[in-house]
Amino acid sequence: MAVDGSTEKSPGVRTHRVIVLATAVLVATWVVLWLAVVPVGVACPAIYPAPPGCSAADRRSAGVTWSLIVTMVYALSVTIALTFGRGRRWLTHGAVWALVLVAVIGIGAVQGSTGIWY
Repeated sequence: MAVDGSTEKSPGVRTHRVIVLATAVLVATWVVLWLAVVPVGVACPAIYPAPPGCSAADRRSAGVTWSLIVTMVYALSVTIALTFGRGRRWLTHGAVWALVLVAVIGIGAVQGSTGIWY
C-alpha cells in the first residue's frame, strides 16, 4: 500500500538504491567520457589530410553519440526499475548490468575514436 493509503505500490527501498546506483553509473560515465577521453591529445602523423580520428571534432561527435546512448539506456533502466522490475529483481538487476555494459562499451568506443588505446 502506498503512503497516501491507495492500493498502488510505492517504489521500495531496493528500487531507490538501484536508481541511485544507475544514476552514479551515468554520472561516472559522463565524467570519464568528457574529462578523460574526449580531450585526450592525439598523436597523429604529420600528413595532410589527417587520417580519421585525428581531429577534435571526431572525439566530440563520438562523445556526444555515446553520451546520448548511455542516457537512453539509463532512462530505460530506471523505467524498468519503477515499473516491470518491482516484483522481478532479476529484471531490475539485468537492466542495471546492461547500463554498466553499455557504459564500458561507450567509453571504449570513444577512446577508440581517438586512435589511442591506453
